[in-house]
Amino acid sequence: MGNRSTAILIPAYEPDEKLIVLLKQLAGCGFERIVVVNDGSSGKCAAVFDEISGMAGVKLLCHPVNMGKGAAMKTGLLYICEQLPECTAVISADADGQHTPEDISRLSEAAAKEPETLHLGVRKFDSNVPLRSLIGNRLTAFFVRLLLGMKISDTQTGLRAIPRSFIPDLLQIPYNRYEFELEMLLVSKRSGRKTAELTISTVYIDNNASSHFNPLLDSFKIYIVLFRYILVSLLTAATDYLVYVPVLYLASVFLPYNAAILTGIAVTSGRAAGAALQYALVKKLVFCSRASVISTLPKFIFLVICSGCASYLIMHAINSSVHLNFYLAKLAAELVIYLANFLIQRDFIFQKEYS
Repeated sequence: MGNRSTAILIPAYEPDEKLIVLLKQLAGCGFERIVVVNDGSSGKCAAVFDEISGMAGVKLLCHPVNMGKGAAMKTGLLYICEQLPECTAVISADADGQHTPEDISRLSEAAAKEPETLHLGVRKFDSNVPLRSLIGNRLTAFFVRLLLGMKISDTQTGLRAIPRSFIPDLLQIPYNRYEFELEMLLVSKRSGRKTAELTISTVYIDNNASSHFNPLLDSFKIYIVLFRYILVSLLTAATDYLVYVPVLYLASVFLPYNAAILTGIAVTSGRAAGAALQYALVKKLVFCSRASVISTLPKFIFLVICSGCASYLIMHAINSSVHLNFYLAKLAAELVIYLANFLIQRDFIFQKEYS
């Protein structure tokens, strides 16, 4: 059951009476620290928030305008971090009645046993789940496992037990809407924090009609978070190739009979230009690393040298076996070593950004 060491955080946008019912049920379960964040709801919800503001044990925080679920969660997390020092865990829950008091209590118990673990209340996705929720979660779970090596069955669950020690890292996340919850999982992975799953009831009221999730816009933002590395890689590859092509042409003019030397010069030039750009973008935008340059740059340079040598060897192997010119062989070689570069950067260079 809930106790003084657990705070409940509920971001709310356009809630109805179901939120009031949930709050009363949570009070009955023994939760004494509940923070509700009104994320710029309209005036039609005034009666709901008026009743909430008068409830014992409930703190109501308000955004003047809608800022997004992630922003509401950060507002609540900051308040709990500063004003409720006795709380060792924060359980986030949705305001639409999808999370039962029983499951919230079970998650609280799990957090009490493992206070440094990020606990996720995961849903079973069966035939009763709305199609948009089923497809969205399955796709996101697939890409999270493929790109990040994380096996999480419900990446978009709003029911989570967040360790107090994790809050400072979460407050630095730059995203303010639904992508905040996905980024939370990425930060947990990068910081080496354990993640555990707890199966919960799957409740969809009126086919999830009350959800404010925009399938097109919010899904796009979520996948931008996942595919940052691909976008940075495309920019890096373009820079690499735009340097490689003119250098290869100039080298061929001055060294027309030595393919090994001219391709070596071109590959080195392109790789150096692309690597300089990639290091800055990958460190800051993809892995959000706070690790020092001293600890990451030598490993990154070593990877660049190794991948450059691999690219050079693969290019010549392709050229000699299928007689593909070096312009096209360069593209083929980069595709071969792309995945290896990503995995090495993810797991060995930028894997411990948060201390």
